[in-house]
Amino acid sequence: MTVQLIDTPAGRVRASLSAGVVDAPGLRYGTALLGPRSGEVSAVVVGEPQTRPAAFPQRPGMLDGLLGTALSELEQSEDAFTLRVQAPAAAHGLPVLFFIPGGGFTTGSGESRWYDSPELVRTGGFVLVTVNYRLGAIGHFGPLGDPSESTKPLRDLQAALAWVRDNISAFGGDPAKVTLAGDSAGAWYAYALSVDPSLRGLAAQTLLISMPRLAPLPVEAWLNHRTAVFEALGSKLATVPVAALLDAQEAARAGLRAFPYMPAESTEAPADVARFADSVQRIHTGAVLILTTAEESAAFLRNQPRDGFSDAGVDEYLARTFKDPALAAELLMADDAYLRMVRAATLAQFRLPALEIAAHSPVPAQVVRFDHQSKLDGAYAAHCFPLAFLFDGTDRWGDSPMMVDASDLETARVTNAMRELICRFLYCGVAEGSRYDAGAPRSLVIDTAGVRWEPVREAEVRVLG
Repeated sequence: MTVQLIDTPAGRVRASLSAGVVDAPGLRYGTALLGPRSGEVSAVVVGEPQTRPAAFPQRPGMLDGLLGTALSELEQSEDAFTLRVQAPAAAHGLPVLFFIPGGGFTTGSGESRWYDSPELVRTGGFVLVTVNYRLGAIGHFGPLGDPSESTKPLRDLQAALAWVRDNISAFGGDPAKVTLAGDSAGAWYAYALSVDPSLRGLAAQTLLISMPRLAPLPVEAWLNHRTAVFEALGSKLATVPVAALLDAQEAARAGLRAFPYMPAESTEAPADVARFADSVQRIHTGAVLILTTAEESAAFLRNQPRDGFSDAGVDEYLARTFKDPALAAELLMADDAYLRMVRAATLAQFRLPALEIAAHSPVPAQVVRFDHQSKLDGAYAAHCFPLAFLFDGTDRWGDSPMMVDASDLETARVTNAMRELICRFLYCGVAEGSRYDAGAPRSLVIDTAGVRWEPVREAEVRVLG
């Protein structure tokens, strides 16, 4: 490995050069001049343009039992307004994948070793950017009680996109060929940014992996969540130590609705974001690729006792979730109540949003289902599982529980299929023959056998409300 100095408009930065890949972590995309708990991020970098890789303050995530604990290896800092760039050596004019990690709006970091991807970058021939953004109470609350304080992470990401526009050519990336991508909460942010008309020109395409059906919090609910955290805090937001703030965040969570720390309804997070037929009409990128897994919800349900699931319970969920419960029930195809429940929740929360976006998108859209299953008990093709097959999984995700007993041959096949899919999208967008057609809906399916087309039987299913 050698050290390379790169001159960018933001300043001179250091990168490692190894096996034909340049890797520059800790690149500052902005500064919160009034402090990260209340201040707005400025695209003007104060001080050095590069710092030590870190993550914003967080506690272990609810999916650590599936993903592993790589995030705990990073330093934590309230000043982690950084991104990481990996690029082929001597690159010029290459597509850029701007990837927003997920983590339930409370965990995650683009500096994690999970995204060490030299093989992906080298063979794919593109520039990879992975990014940090503010999380949890720090990211979504402030001293004023104004809903705009809940969208600080969106403005962090806007600043990071602006940094890419201004600086990525120094690493061989083309700022006109940026694909805005994310997984889970990161996909939620990627979609919100893609349908914000004020950001037109910052990204050319959108890639959504496992995006959940989540509406921004109603302002009243957000205010209640803020009050609960502040009451648990017992001190001023600006002065309390980070550990105490995280303690209050976790203490308050137990009495709040699911995902209490996320954006509230506001100009940047309109109430209709999860009404996809409406919100997708505002999309300003030129193509959309949407990937879900066959059993997304296993990630959230697998730790519950199996005997706590019953067919009657699944039927009750179907009745309160779908307009035609019988039609939804026909699609579940599972022998036990646990798997039926997993697939029912996956259909409602992940698969149908993907189909709704594709069916109503004014730009070419393609839908993919990831069917490869983990050997981990109860995981199946869980939420987040595709990431290991995109980002150099055999090396950097090898200690993740979801990769237990993974077959080298199967992993190689699925990895090749995932990478070919993503790289084709980065370079070519959605081909006319692959575009989702609501009149004759088809989806690509990825598993150990490779990639194939299947008719979309779920296209007729509708959720209530």
